[in-house]
Amino acid sequence: MSGRPAGLLAPEDLADAWSFSRAEEFWDLYRPYTPYGKDERDERRVHSDRAAIEELLDRTEAAAAWLDSTREDPAARDRAGYYLKRMPRLPSSVKAEYELAEIFQVKKFLADYQGLRTALDETARDAFGLGLAAPDLAAELGKGGSDPETFFVSDAYDPALAEVRMSIARTDADLEAARSAAETRLAARHGVRLSGRDFALVPRAQAEALLADRDLAVVEPYDDRLYLVRPAADARILGLRDLRDELAARERKLEDDVIRRLSGLIASALPEIRAASERTRDFDLALARARLARDLGLVRPDLSAEGDWELTAGRFLPCEVECGDLGLAYTPLSARFGKPVTTIFGSNMGGKTVALKTVLFFQVLAQAGFHVPAASFRTRVYARLSYVGELAGERLAGLSGFGFEIHRFIRAWEGMGEGGCLAVFDEFARTTSSREAEALLSAAQAELAARPGVKSFFATHFRGLVRSPGVDYLRMRGLDRKAASECLEADAPRAERLARINRHMRYELEPDAEGPGPADALTVAALLGLPGEIVKKAEGMLR
Repeated sequence: MSGRPAGLLAPEDLADAWSFSRAEEFWDLYRPYTPYGKDERDERRVHSDRAAIEELLDRTEAAAAWLDSTREDPAARDRAGYYLKRMPRLPSSVKAEYELAEIFQVKKFLADYQGLRTALDETARDAFGLGLAAPDLAAELGKGGSDPETFFVSDAYDPALAEVRMSIARTDADLEAARSAAETRLAARHGVRLSGRDFALVPRAQAEALLADRDLAVVEPYDDRLYLVRPAADARILGLRDLRDELAARERKLEDDVIRRLSGLIASALPEIRAASERTRDFDLALARARLARDLGLVRPDLSAEGDWELTAGRFLPCEVECGDLGLAYTPLSARFGKPVTTIFGSNMGGKTVALKTVLFFQVLAQAGFHVPAASFRTRVYARLSYVGELAGERLAGLSGFGFEIHRFIRAWEGMGEGGCLAVFDEFARTTSSREAEALLSAAQAELAARPGVKSFFATHFRGLVRSPGVDYLRMRGLDRKAASECLEADAPRAERLARINRHMRYELEPDAEGPGPADALTVAALLGLPGEIVKKAEGMLR
């Protein structure tokens, strides 16, 4: 049950230690789509500050309340989503002069921001501080185009612009008339027709006749057979071209003056615009978390616990999904861990690793500001989360494997400073002998139980531990032997037998008593067909 569907992060991906300065991978994998780029990181990290987490949870509930209020008005949700997805990136710094594209981005943001505000009710706007943003600037930028998807330096910004553009239009018309007249003369005198093109191609003999009429035509070689002919520019055309260039230069200067003025307005309003962008991001991400909470039946975690860690009907989503795909019953985890250290015993296939993953999964969710898939979840905020165990795709053996385990334990131990730490150990010391492993586990648990602010969990199949007063000893219920025996067919393939046995594993925690514990491994071996004499001899050795 350790597999997971794409899009959900399993605890082994945390590696051996996860500080709170980065967790972009978790957020990127778990969140629904939002239109903000990867430079917007404030909402994508796991937090060690309870106040910051509570603020995220408050935002989620405010967004969920808005979703609930629009249950009968899905169009309002669609409008909000429409404007959120269209939000452009904004200029990142103050400039003396912005590019035309940057001015357009500001205009588009302010228009989409106002559209979002109108899609929300007053309660939602107040909850996220979505008040008016730079309304005077928005009105000024609105002169540059009839809709939010366009921007240009329009005549509305300067009466002189309208005048010079009218002059340019008249000059262009005069130029076109002069060119047309020249083309008409060329056609009348020499039969050369341009037919809407800037030039014509004529044979050599016709071109030679045109050479004597240089005031009417310009002739240039085109290839070894043809010549390029175009009307010659007379004094009127040359004068109109000079006038056109002068008017265009005057237009560019006036446009530059408008762009500099608008840039100054944007630079002054940029802090207000960026603040509006951040409030929009807050709402957008809260809305994504709220949809997740509604879709998956999530609840708000309680972060007020001092030492206890309590979970009721907690669903480890990757395992729940995989069980559904395999047609297996999934058992939610309900547990209360009151002591500093918890040890979970169990056989292979018994679910103890899944129990550890569930613990870490819920803690990461809570400290990332998510609601959680449970009936209730009570914990505290830790400054550090540490995982010591086998990583995905890794197989350790021998001295090198043991060395890696100790290295990871030391890193976790050294990170248990102020602010508390939650540390999870999966089959620690599995690469050394059982006698030494049991001694190491016993000593580590006793020391961790004495460290203030540290909460630790161990999964192990080693039974010979020296028990300490600060440690809870639990075990997985394991195999329902009677039900498993009754469902097996003697001649069924071993793979089918294994699947049927798996359906009768009971993934629930219960207090553990000292002693050897249930021999699930031997029972599974017998059910799979291991010779009975080997199973009986092994059972005798356990007594």
